[in-house]
Amino acid sequence: MTKKQQPQTARSRSNKVTAPSLKISYTVILLAYALITIITPNLEANDATGPKFLALSILNLLAFAFLLTQKDPKSESGPFQTFFRKKIGFVYTLFLAFMLISFTKAINIPEAILTFVKYFTVFIAVYNISAILQFDKRYLRLLSIVMVSVLLIDSFTVFYNVLLYLSKQIASFHDVKSIYSNRNILAAAIFIKIAFALWLYTFESGWLKKFGFFALFCAFLATFFMSARTFYLGLIVLTVVYITFLLIFNLRNKTTSPFKMPGYFLGALVVAYLGFSATQKYLYPKSDDLYGVSVTQRLSNMSSETSGLRRLQAWKNSAELLKHDPILGIGAGNWKIRVLEYENKTKTSNLCMVRNHNDFIQVTAELGIIGGLLYLSIFIIIFLNFLFATIKPNQSEETVGNLFLPAIGLLCYSVDAFFNFPAERPEMQSLFAIFLAVAITYTFPENLLNPLASVLKRNIARILPAIFVLALSTCYLLNLNFKSSRLQRIAEEDVLSTIPRHKSQEFIEGFPFIPNVTFNGIEPIAVTKSRYLLNEGNYQGAIDLLYPDKSNPYDGNREFLLAIAYAKVGKKDSALHYANKAVQLKPYFYPNVSLLTKYLVENSRESEAIKLLKEYVLFERYDSRAWLSLTNLFVMKGDSINAVATLNTAIKYLPNDPLILKEKAKLTK
Repeated sequence: MTKKQQPQTARSRSNKVTAPSLKISYTVILLAYALITIITPNLEANDATGPKFLALSILNLLAFAFLLTQKDPKSESGPFQTFFRKKIGFVYTLFLAFMLISFTKAINIPEAILTFVKYFTVFIAVYNISAILQFDKRYLRLLSIVMVSVLLIDSFTVFYNVLLYLSKQIASFHDVKSIYSNRNILAAAIFIKIAFALWLYTFESGWLKKFGFFALFCAFLATFFMSARTFYLGLIVLTVVYITFLLIFNLRNKTTSPFKMPGYFLGALVVAYLGFSATQKYLYPKSDDLYGVSVTQRLSNMSSETSGLRRLQAWKNSAELLKHDPILGIGAGNWKIRVLEYENKTKTSNLCMVRNHNDFIQVTAELGIIGGLLYLSIFIIIFLNFLFATIKPNQSEETVGNLFLPAIGLLCYSVDAFFNFPAERPEMQSLFAIFLAVAITYTFPENLLNPLASVLKRNIARILPAIFVLALSTCYLLNLNFKSSRLQRIAEEDVLSTIPRHKSQEFIEGFPFIPNVTFNGIEPIAVTKSRYLLNEGNYQGAIDLLYPDKSNPYDGNREFLLAIAYAKVGKKDSALHYANKAVQLKPYFYPNVSLLTKYLVENSRESEAIKLLKEYVLFERYDSRAWLSLTNLFVMKGDSINAVATLNTAIKYLPNDPLILKEKAKLTK
């Protein structure tokens, strides 16, 4: 933008009127929202999201309580009422209400509650941030400077690890994560915070403009080095949208140099790409199998690699789920449970898709078509407001600038949301809350919603305390979730160790009532407890714990352990029943097949066991355990011809397997 078009800032007005100082309290709150989810440590939890969401909820409670004591000079009811007068705030509220309605379709209510609590935590963050931003636009500038500074820290962390890699001080920088939970979140954080750098570069002047441009270049370069296909695609989308915006806005306002800023933007992108490509071509080890792949190669195989195929299958499964419950969906937070109904039919391991890798599809599957449209509407309304402001004649640059940051920010966020699950990542939710708060703050109140605003104004004395109570409740529930996450981590470490280091009583008494399934394995918490009971020989105690549990009817681990426990107490029919149910739930998971085979043989039903194993090896031909088990069954029946034939077939798929070759030599000797 030209100097002539720059909006008059507080600095330029300072010669005429001294602007009041920014309140330290508001500044501290905003900085806390910008950084709290980044700096909160793991605290020995199974997953970092537990303590981070808890920290955000505590900040919400403290900030909300403080803001209740503040007065907005433009409103008798304080800084909160304007939130509901905006179309975005109204749709956002309606979306949360529809999430509550979806509870009626959930088969796991605790998971639905926890999901709502996380979304409500972000909602309160938006509420609080928007309340502060409306007091003075300088808070937004300050917030942007801080976020761009964090963007530079993230980028230089990547550069530092690249230098270590090139100097052979580290074998790979694949695990670089800066101050985030993992590499994927770092890549997303860099890309999404580009919006703040663009805002400074486009709508500020002087050192802030240069600061934004420098950060923009660093972010481009870091994004290339991170080799994340999602954000390679995101750079293409961002470039098209941003250049189109600049050309339309500059030509509409008859800017003297309409191609100057687009040129600098494209120049920074091209130089970053060339710098990355040259480093990759001339300095990377030739053996590099990931980072040595070019940008175009990474994009070309985006849908053909294993991760891409898994995403596509997850989206197809979501479509199947939506067919059965199109109006209200399957219930908030229940996707990871219900999808097992389809996923387990072809899974040969305990690994599963806990998230859909597309928030828009997952929200629609969980809340139904209406809930999905409400969620999508939040983004669409903001994009349309920005579009209309851009093309509308005589629209001030300040108005367009106010809508630019949330629109571009949510565009970048949408790229991540289309291929990943930022709704489950607190670091991404902090950015989402900031963008949404800016959009709510700087859009004009909608006349259409004035009746609702009037109702809220009359009942504001009741509504604000109710929100405070809900915010307090979220802290309590997220604290239970955090406590459970720490115990889950201990239990996972015990599973990996030879001898469990803890007793069952610690977990039976220690686990809170919510959640009732684990975060990563989505198995029932009752299964985690029962493993300790089985190790201690308390088989009846395990049965009493597992039998009434209905937290995840599609997992199969409950049935597997019930079968073992019933066998140990001598109830063979019950053991056989639950072993068969485990196979029905997950027919190609070998431990299930092996257990049922064992119990069938013990009940003199070898023919059924042979049929079971034949069906398994037809699907999974590269499992030597199944081939050997099938061979042994034929040997038990005295059928040496089929035993040898089975081994010959196995050798076709596993020609160098030592156990199969040894068994073949033994039978043909």
